[in-house]
Amino acid sequence: MHKRIFLSLILISLASLTMAQNGSITGKVIDAANKEAVIGANAVIQGTTVGASTDLDGNFIISNVKPGIYTLVVSSVTYKTQTISDVVVESGKRTNLEVTLAEDVAELEEVIVTAKKEIATDVNLLSAIRDSKLVVSGISSEQITKLPDRDAAQIAQRVPGITIADNRFIVVRGVPQRYNQVMINGAIGPSTETDSRSFSFDLIPAGFIDQMLIYKSGTVELPGDFAGGLIQIVTKNVAAEDFTKIGFSIGYRQNTTFQKFNSTQGSSTDFLGFDNGFRDLPSTFPTTTQLQASGRSSSLRERAGQSLTNNFELLSANAPVDFSGNFTTSQTFKIAGIEVGNYTSLAYSKSFKKFDAEFNRYNEFTSTTLTPRFSFVDNTSNKEVRVSALHNWDVKLNNNHRIEFKNFFVQLGEERTTVRNGVDFVQLSNNDRTNYEYYYLSRGIYSGQLQGTHQLGQSKFSWMGGVNRITKSEPDYRRFRTLRDQSLRGTEEPYFMQLPPNSNLFDASRFWSSLKDVSYSNGLNFEHKFGNPDNKRTPVFRAGTLVEFRTRDFDARYLSYLAVDPSAVQDIITLPLSEVFASGNIDRNDGLTIEEGTNASDSYTGTNRLMAGYIGGSFPAGKFDFSAGLRVEYNQQTLKAISNLEPVNVDNDVVAPLPSLNVAYNLTDRSLVRVAYSRSINRPEFRELAPFLFYQFELDANIIGSPELKSAFINNIDLRWEMYPNLGELVSVGAFYKSFKDPIELYNQIVGESPQFFYNNSPEAVSYGLELEVRKSLASLGVSKLLRNTSLNLNAALIKSEVDVGANATNQARYRPLTGQSPYIINAGAYYKNDQTGFSANVAYNVFGRRIFVVGDILYPSWFEMPRNTLDLQVAKEFGRYEVKVNTQNLLNAKYSFRQDSNNDSKIQDNDPLMRGFKVGAQFSVSLSMKLSK
Repeated sequence: MHKRIFLSLILISLASLTMAQNGSITGKVIDAANKEAVIGANAVIQGTTVGASTDLDGNFIISNVKPGIYTLVVSSVTYKTQTISDVVVESGKRTNLEVTLAEDVAELEEVIVTAKKEIATDVNLLSAIRDSKLVVSGISSEQITKLPDRDAAQIAQRVPGITIADNRFIVVRGVPQRYNQVMINGAIGPSTETDSRSFSFDLIPAGFIDQMLIYKSGTVELPGDFAGGLIQIVTKNVAAEDFTKIGFSIGYRQNTTFQKFNSTQGSSTDFLGFDNGFRDLPSTFPTTTQLQASGRSSSLRERAGQSLTNNFELLSANAPVDFSGNFTTSQTFKIAGIEVGNYTSLAYSKSFKKFDAEFNRYNEFTSTTLTPRFSFVDNTSNKEVRVSALHNWDVKLNNNHRIEFKNFFVQLGEERTTVRNGVDFVQLSNNDRTNYEYYYLSRGIYSGQLQGTHQLGQSKFSWMGGVNRITKSEPDYRRFRTLRDQSLRGTEEPYFMQLPPNSNLFDASRFWSSLKDVSYSNGLNFEHKFGNPDNKRTPVFRAGTLVEFRTRDFDARYLSYLAVDPSAVQDIITLPLSEVFASGNIDRNDGLTIEEGTNASDSYTGTNRLMAGYIGGSFPAGKFDFSAGLRVEYNQQTLKAISNLEPVNVDNDVVAPLPSLNVAYNLTDRSLVRVAYSRSINRPEFRELAPFLFYQFELDANIIGSPELKSAFINNIDLRWEMYPNLGELVSVGAFYKSFKDPIELYNQIVGESPQFFYNNSPEAVSYGLELEVRKSLASLGVSKLLRNTSLNLNAALIKSEVDVGANATNQARYRPLTGQSPYIINAGAYYKNDQTGFSANVAYNVFGRRIFVVGDILYPSWFEMPRNTLDLQVAKEFGRYEVKVNTQNLLNAKYSFRQDSNNDSKIQDNDPLMRGFKVGAQFSVSLSMKLSK
């Protein structure tokens, strides 16, 4: 059925391009002297305001012109105005013109034009896609402003073939997030996660982005460590005109705002996105070795336990409205005749989200019955604070030499409080349970680049030095379980605290972790054009290098409260949460004590050295454009950790030759076909190699790394047809195929009573599919102002993948899809803007097909995330210097639903159980922005 829908979308999209009412005037404007295209010339029907500007090829189109005879006026700065009479427009036909403009010598003597290249518009984005030698998709700042999306993750899901996992990770063409690479302003971005190889795109605010380009085919100029796609984020830079702007927003979330919201005591700096030390261990707290060497009744443990903060009280208050504010300025000035520009943006936001989630697990599956393991409802309250800053400098020494200094910083604090109520049908099944999770996460990212571009005749040198720094802290992560006999339901009898016999991660547990990841990179690129350098199809030779050095340090520690004598603490374990772990109850004789649970494997350090060089070029041959080359990457990855009291030393040296070939055939001046091949590599991440065991409360499961992992290699093939009907319009249909050797996948195994996930190399995998993208203006489809000011965006993808687990696979099917791969993805949007009234209205829709969320086996089948329809709306109105926006996100409030494939048939049916399900509520916001100067 999805294939029929996909084909129907293609036919409808192509049909819409042929529909036309009235007629149109098209043409090309060229320079009389050199016959080159005149960019940005204005063509206007005399006596009206109807007209168009020429694109980067000098072409223009004036659509929806009533049949008749007109006079066309064509003008451009430094050129004499040209007037063309008797332009005949016929119904349903195009009138083609070629306009020649001569230089206006008098105007040349008086006018000095200084311009900055704008990359934030849809027109320039499509021009970049068209001129690229690669298969690439993207989204511009112009389109971003039409959407209520708040961060890079939400933005990315509008791009063809892209879905979002866990609201922050990008999945490209069904290939999991660990196979993607991110670059920020040309520098390789780090992995932001403790327990996976992923970049968290929710860290980057939408307002900081000029362009997001997703390269789906490789080339020698790009890093080779990606399979799904390479996501290039270009942050905003100095604007063409100076301005200063401030903005504020308040938001209401369904089922959260003004409702009961849980939390715990925090630090005085939580409002800035970080903990000031309130949740840290005391400075005099014993070391892991000291505690492990002491006995349960030792005075050392008693003093240590009494020194811990008693921060277990559950606080409740009504959630306030969401709030955000921002300040942005762009200024250009001259110092000693040198043009200097600065772009600075500051942003702050605080948001709240509360929801109830069903959480179930089953032990045995048959065709007719399910044996439940447990059934819970999680009441989760989530507060997020974000502080962001963008500070970029642009120094234009002259027309041939330019230096840029770009800085991006985000500090994000997240507090999550979960109260889990329900029954465990195996352990103490006659008891009701209330389990608690008190979690605080602080993340910081800094990305800085110093870049230079130097034009020397027909040669161009560019260089880059960059640093990325990621910090992540999980201070005092508390998890504990309480029980009460079911016979006491409806009474005021207290629950009692479940104390473990030995320290673990989920009973009366306190956990601390810290991560620091720092990378330094520098690159040099050389390009030489042969022939006319202004000709886009001139032969080009390219060569360059990239060096990156990265370090990661991770450290974790945890302990639990135990009873010195279980028979002596019955009165203590029934006390309120605010009292049970008070210092007075930490007594080495007849009270509670603490026990260190930290293992030597809970810390690791790693380094990664990457040295890459490439050589390549591009050249035309008739209607063909060829781009080819070879990139060679040498990578040395080391990791030091301990597993089972034995040292683990990973030292992987890999030399990877990565060839690429991109061929474009220009069918017409408006359409082309691309064919691309590239070889890429996918290296294990430090966390995937480290034998560190991490307990995930949300899934009640453990995750552990595998030091034996090796790099995967991928062959990528792309085929795409592109057509650019008019300025700002695009139609493309493409196909892709990827084959993986030794792909790295997350596997599942049952250890004890809970699942445990680990990383492993599968023998091979394939992924292939079709993609469609349409960007169409409706100006040519009707005479009404509504249609003339409306445009449509549509993209869709059909994807299939298959992982070969191997002939020796046990307790699982040999073949299955890649984790996170959706069989179909559909995005649609309609955008209306009236420049005369300043009114705009936009609607965006997204849906993806079911995808594997957790890989399973015969004994514990896979989880699937079910399709979810989302609809977002925005209405905006400009009032002079002011602009008001009303945004609605998640209007349909569709359920997040995760089901288990109970009979392992790779299909989800009515009898397949719901494992986890929740709704987060629709969100409504109103924002006001004001330009202080222009």
